[in-house]
Amino acid sequence: MVEALLSWFLLFVILLGMLHVFYFFAGQLFADYAAFRGARSRSVGFADYLVKREVRVSAIGGSGKMVHPGTATSDFSNPNYKATQFMREKTLIQRYRMGLSWLEYEFWFGRSANSDSMIDTWLDIKIKDSGKTGRVISTFQDYMFPLSVPVRDSSEGGRNFRLFYKKGIHLKGSAELGNHSTVYLKD
Repeated sequence: MVEALLSWFLLFVILLGMLHVFYFFAGQLFADYAAFRGARSRSVGFADYLVKREVRVSAIGGSGKMVHPGTATSDFSNPNYKATQFMREKTLIQRYRMGLSWLEYEFWFGRSANSDSMIDTWLDIKIKDSGKTGRVISTFQDYMFPLSVPVRDSSEGGRNFRLFYKKGIHLKGSAELGNHSTVYLKD
């Protein structure tokens, strides 16, 4: 019986470790995709603020929960409104893409939807131009696993610490494409 308990514990730890690895691979995929979409936007001549908007929208899958406007805003507080969370976010994302409203997810600027979670993850976007290429680097700084909850420990002076690791990891995606906007856009 003890052997079975120990083997179940070992299996549980291995499965949780695999879940962590999968989560970080998924975050890396979103960082790479966001960098590619940003480089593509830059190569056709979009301004910096539009490139950053495209990078943010492309990284939504790894960006945590929606912080602003939330789902309890006046647009969606009508009890007769039966749209699902997916449909609400889909509408808000389209409005944000068109520049009609502001949208914010918790990993875009480091603001967590839950103030007790102490998530320090943010999306860092760098745009570099040379004459012939446009390079976009999107990085999730301190990317954290959502189940790594802070735990209060009195032995560390009452500070919070995280299970499994102290800080997240940096997931960096970069893409470089030829600058085709110079062919059809003039200053």
